[in-house]
Parts: sequence; structure tokens; C-alpha cells
Amino acid sequence: MSSYFKPLLSIPLLFLLLSAQQAVIAEVDSDQAMQLRNMLEKRIAEIANNEKMKKRMTKEGRNRTVLCNTCHGDDGMATQPLTPNLAGQNPVYIVDQFQRFGDGRRNDYLMSNLAKTFTLEDKIKIAIYYAEMDMRLSGGGKPELMQEGQRIYKEVCVECHGDNGRGQEGYARLAGQRYDYVVKMLKEFRDRTGKRTNVWMTGVAIRLNDQDMEAVATYLANLK
Repeated sequence: MSSYFKPLLSIPLLFLLLSAQQAVIAEVDSDQAMQLRNMLEKRIAEIANNEKMKKRMTKEGRNRTVLCNTCHGDDGMATQPLTPNLAGQNPVYIVDQFQRFGDGRRNDYLMSNLAKTFTLEDKIKIAIYYAEMDMRLSGGGKPELMQEGQRIYKEVCVECHGDNGRGQEGYARLAGQRYDYVVKMLKEFRDRTGKRTNVWMTGVAIRLNDQDMEAVATYLANLK
């Protein structure tokens, strides 16, 4: 039986399993982070409801993505392996990830340094730009695991990422995401490599074996 059927670990036990450093970093967002998130949601909603402002922000965002396009593509569809598609991604989520790269909650040599060069306003413009693009299916994966992947996704992922994979407000859109990237991220959460720290995602990922992850990634890569 697949590991996702195992009972969810109790929260106290989960925290004991995490390293002390990771648990501190991965705790529920601080008041400051939550205030920033709330501000971003309001700001991006304001932009979305003002067509003139949205067009201006999209244009200015495009001008700031010259370096981003090398890996993420000029249409938001990744051109490099193990790199996420950004087209159609939830803008609040994009800005939040920029913040995490910048403050060390997420670690990648290139992205961590790049994030520090952008102002918050730059990040919002870039997020709006990518959010306006159309996500195309990545496809790929292991077709024989598609049905299993759907079962696992419905079991443990829909609460935050939505039944259609497009994410609740502020959460990642996963529908159409690259197969290799989803597998990579799930393993980083499960194996606690220090590159990503999120206590809730770790709590999900430690319940999955490699095949479970490949199944979920296949389902998402082919989900419109």
C-alpha cells in the first residue's frame, strides 16, 4: 500500500522529527511575514482590478526579467531542467518565494543572490508579468502512474493547492508544472536538505516514497 495512506503524524511528533534550526525557520509565518502577505494580496488585487495599472505593471515587469528568461523562458515556460514554469503562477506566491530566497528561508545560489537585487516593487511587477502568461501543459512523467498520482493529490494536496491544481490564494499553482521540478521539490521537503523549509510541506512529503512523488508529479504535469 502506498505510503500516503499512512496516518498523518501528530504535530508534536512532526516537530521532533525536524531539526531545531529547520523547525524555527519553518514555523507558521511570523506576524511580519503575515502582514507582508496580506499587503501583497491587497496590492495585487488592486492591480488586477485596474486594467491600465495592470498593463503598465506587466510591461515594467517584462523589462526586469531579462536574467529570469535564461532559465524560466521568455514566455514563462522553463527552458532549463529542474526549473519551474512561472507562466500563470499565482502572483502573491511568486513574490513570497522571492522574499524567501532573499531572507534565507529558501536557498539557491543564483536565485538567492538575484532576489536581493530586486526591490519589493520589482518583485510585484515581475509576478504580475508572469501571472498574465498562459501556462501550457508540460506533459511527461510516467503515464502508468497517472491514476495513482491523482489519488494521492486528492488525498493530501487539494486543501492548499485546490482541486484544479491552481492553488488557493497565495499558494502555488501546480497544474501544468514540470514533472522533474515537482519531484525535486518534494524530495527537498522530505529529505530536509536545507534548500527549502516549510513544516507543513515537510509533513506531507515525509509520507511519500519516490514512486508516490513521481506519480503526483506526472498527474500535475498533465493537469490543465
